[in-house]
Amino acid sequence: MQFRILNETNHRMRIRLYTGRISDYQEEVLRFAFETIQDVTKVSVYHATGNIALEYKGDRDIILSKLRAFDYDNVTMMAEKLEKGIGMDEMMRRKLDPRLKRQLRMRILVESVADIVLPMPLQLGYHAYQLVTLKDV
Repeated sequence: MQFRILNETNHRMRIRLYTGRISDYQEEVLRFAFETIQDVTKVSVYHATGNIALEYKGDRDIILSKLRAFDYDNVTMMAEKLEKGIGMDEMMRRKLDPRLKRQLRMRILVESVADIVLPMPLQLGYHAYQLVTLKDV
């Protein structure tokens, strides 16, 4: 993976990826991948800048070598496979990102208002459209 170290203190570094902005899905994959690196204790992802802050214990050179060897495509494939095998107990322990919670609240609010205000034929058409464009759930 190509990155540049922007800032570094004792056992913390902030890196910038050369991919630009980071989407929500990329954030989840990157967070999953970096948290699995031995000695990494905390991962913070900044969407707008494409920066990632890593807190770690241990040797800096080992962390850097693991970051350089990181292959985003392989981690994406692994994350998708692991997500399918997650049990209910694990899902109950997970917490949603506050930004994602806001998006979900707004989506639910819009859906509720649309169901109350729109006449029944438009509601059915809207929900049929949603079913047709539904991606992998």
